[in-house]
Amino acid sequence: MKKTSTILAIGSALAMGNAQAEIESSFHVGYSTDYVFRGINVNDALASDIGMYEYGLNFTGESASGATWNAGIWHADIGDALEETDVYASISKEFGCYELSLGVIRYDYTAPVDDTTELALGLGTEIAGLDVAASIYYDIDAFDGDLWGEISVGKSFDVGGGATLDLAANFGSSLDSEDDYTTLGLSASVSKELGDNLTGAIHIAGEQTDGLVGEGDDLYGGISLSYGF
Repeated sequence: MKKTSTILAIGSALAMGNAQAEIESSFHVGYSTDYVFRGINVNDALASDIGMYEYGLNFTGESASGATWNAGIWHADIGDALEETDVYASISKEFGCYELSLGVIRYDYTAPVDDTTELALGLGTEIAGLDVAASIYYDIDAFDGDLWGEISVGKSFDVGGGATLDLAANFGSSLDSEDDYTTLGLSASVSKELGDNLTGAIHIAGEQTDGLVGEGDDLYGGISLSYGF
């Protein structure tokens, strides 16, 4: 539920011009006390209390035309209740002070959740020193298609000692689906360089969901390690 093909992303970038040689890549592992996706606490929905273990591999590069491509894979495990594997790819390009992105996400699950694919369209900019973005997700496998909209605002602070504080807020809403609901989230994370190419992070987040049966307020947190190569 969090992040169709690496080949698609690389091929699209090459079509815009000769790709530059350098490709940034990273691998991460992490644990969260709960898996909350668009206001839905998956652990509560599946009666699982073990939290969520996850890992992912990500690649980013830039074409000669200035477009940036991103692709990767993300896997989540909440024990016997559910396993999820997402494969994603996107292309983004700056137009003046705005950045436009187009992506695709493939969600593969173990039962009882059906596999699905989403298209994502995003627009980002900076306003008064804040990173502001708006995104729309279209589920192409859902009956008649489902739309989800989201607005996010964030800011990063250098707190010294190689550490960074990231604060973010997001508002999401179902736009065209059987479930009509909204969710508001706040999060804070601190990341710190632990060595060459190694970064550790801790985060805490809160989510309030309205209009969805069985959902309300959630408070959760987690920890992760990432290695760039």
